[in-house]
This record gives sequence, C-alpha cells and structure tokens, in this order.
Amino acid sequence: MNDSITRRVILTLQDFYDLMDQTATVRRQAVTVALAGDPGRQRHAASLQVALECLNAIPGTDSGKPFERRLALDQEHEIHVDLSYEITELARDVVYMELGEPALLTILEDKSPGLRDQADQLARALGDNSFRCLITDRDGTVNNYCGRYRSSIQAMYNAVFLTRFARAKTRIPIMVTSGPLSGPGLMDVSVMPDKTMVMAASKGREFIDLAGAYRAFPAEEGQTKLLKDLHGRLQQLISNPVRRKFGLIGSGLQVKFGQLTVARQDISGSVSADESDAFLHDVAALVRELDPDATRLRIEDTGLDIEIILTIQSDTGLKDFDKGDGVAYLDQTLGLDLSQGPHLVCGDTFSDLPMLRVTMEKCPDTRAVFVTRKKELHQAVLELCPQALIVAEPDVLVLALNQLTR
Repeated sequence: MNDSITRRVILTLQDFYDLMDQTATVRRQAVTVALAGDPGRQRHAASLQVALECLNAIPGTDSGKPFERRLALDQEHEIHVDLSYEITELARDVVYMELGEPALLTILEDKSPGLRDQADQLARALGDNSFRCLITDRDGTVNNYCGRYRSSIQAMYNAVFLTRFARAKTRIPIMVTSGPLSGPGLMDVSVMPDKTMVMAASKGREFIDLAGAYRAFPAEEGQTKLLKDLHGRLQQLISNPVRRKFGLIGSGLQVKFGQLTVARQDISGSVSADESDAFLHDVAALVRELDPDATRLRIEDTGLDIEIILTIQSDTGLKDFDKGDGVAYLDQTLGLDLSQGPHLVCGDTFSDLPMLRVTMEKCPDTRAVFVTRKKELHQAVLELCPQALIVAEPDVLVLALNQLTR
C-alpha cells in the first residue's frame, strides 16, 4: 500500500483536513521505523515535505500574520485559519527525519533561546528515576497548542520522544485529555504506536487500555438521552451560517463520553469578543431550557470552549466530572494501585489540578511538572505539591523526558 503524499492544491477546509489526516498515517509509519533504528525514514520525510509545501502554497490573508491562510467552507463562505502549528511541526519533522536530533534541537533553540538549558535543568531535577505511573494531559503539556483540535496531529519527533520515555521509565503511562477518544479524537491525532499509553479521553470517562480494550464510565440512561438531545440542538445552532464558524474553529463541536464541547473562540482570536460572548449566551440559554433545575448539566467556560458536562453524585452532592474523577476511575478499573509510587503527573491548566490532587492523596510519593506562565496556576500547583516543577513550554518537558531515556 502506497501512503506517500502527493502534491495537490488545497482550496477548502475539507481538503486541508484530508491532507492532515494523511500526514498522521505517514507519521505513524515514520515513528515505527525511527524507534526501530531504521534509516529508511527518508521516504516519509519526502512525503511530509510535500505536505508542508502544500500548506505553504495556500493563499494568505491581508492580516500580516505569516501563517494565516484562506480556505473555502463552501461556494459562498471562506474562513481564515492560523496554520502555525501544522506548518511548524511538519517543518520540524522533516528536519528531524532528514538531519537527525541535533538539527532538530538547533531549530528548537533558535525559536526559544535557552530551551535546551531549561530541559537539561528539568531532567536533572527529575533525576534518574522510573515511575510507576505517568499521568499526563496532552494539549499544552506534552503537545504544543493548535488552533483546531482535528488538525492537531502529533509531531513525529514528539511521538518518538514520548514513546521512549513511556517504555523506558514508566510501568503504566496514561494520557488523560478532555477531548473525545475518536471521531475525530485522541486516537486520531496521536501517532504513537498502539498500546504505548493508556489513552483516556473525556476527562477519563472513556479509555483504551494497554491491551487495546475499550472501557467507559457508566452513565444513567436519562442523562445519556439528555446529552443526545443537547447535541442535536447544538448542531442546529451552528448550522446557521452566522454560527457555522463555531463548529470549525478550535475544538469545534465535540461529542465526548458524558460531555459536549463547543468552541466559542480559538487561540488566534479569530472571533470578535462580542460575537463569542453572544454565542456563549445562546448556548447557556439552550442548556437552561433542557435542564431548568440545573441538576443534570454543568457549564464550564474556559474562554475558548464551552464544556457542558453531566453531573455525578459525590460525598458533597452533585458535581461535574473532572480529571480527578477520571484518575480515580482509572485506578479502580485498571488496578493501578496508585498508593504505590512514585508517580509523575503533568498538566498545564487548572483543569489538570484535580488529577494531581487525587494522585497526591493516594500517594505522597508523587512528582509533578506543570507547563504554565500563569502565576496563579503556579501557586495552586505548589500548594498541592510543594516539590512541583514549572516550565514555560511543552517542548521543554518533552525534551527533558527524552533526555531521561539516555
């Protein structure tokens, strides 16, 4: 089967997504041969170079932003997309495959001076330890942020580095993300070899274990129907041409297990603040209509995404399902025995704090690395884990983890 990427003109958003899906296939093949030490990865580099050239050839805009491109939604509408993630990571992969790790490190250092020293310091601070469990978030933690979840295909070099660490330094590596598992989801954007990590999506409500088996947190039939009805109403809302962009930017509309997510903004600020706030108001009104007593659904507004989450019963009453609940569910279902450490927990937002809190409660022998420039989050992490380490970029963390495998 020939999976080589051929040159083509990218005119529509669908053309773009089709190309990115193909880069995922090529990257998975390249990761396999790279981990095996096979020098035959040049063919894969050539395919990714073609994909890179296709993206660079998409017409730009008048915004002055070097990575912003114009794509057609249909015959009447177009959208401006920031392809900085897709273009940058493809370029890095090509360099890594053609010239090797030293050349890649030079590029990373040029973009972020001091990055290699920071990675060295983090690696020394973590020490030559192995961990029973690695529990990590994805986007913004071990993967750079992308303007659209569907095209946030993991870079080949990133997959190689994380796989090395997972295999060499952990017994049970777990990725816990708020995104869906598939359709598209975590399994579609990841290019690590199958069964490298427990792939836990929807904040841990659903996962694929290291044997490749799927499992999910039980939900009441009434709640499941409510979420299905809400999904249909949200689809109607964003089918309106004025609202269509909210299904295409950032996270888009995602169906998760026990949760729905719809974007109201992306990291590039593609939507005006007034329009974004108006959409949030419309979604909140829809949720109130379907759950007037506010007993079955919770809304969490991240500023970029509107997350609508099914409630669960806790010791203190009803609450939304968070990543701490996900970690507890994984511990119970997989028999992680979290009381036995050491563990390493990695995150980048306040939504990752619950999984650190639960792990710390079960085992004080827990290390933490958070990727953030926010002082408030930095302080909150240290209050939970005084020995936690803070870095500014995902690349610092990923490079450090790779160094620990040498």
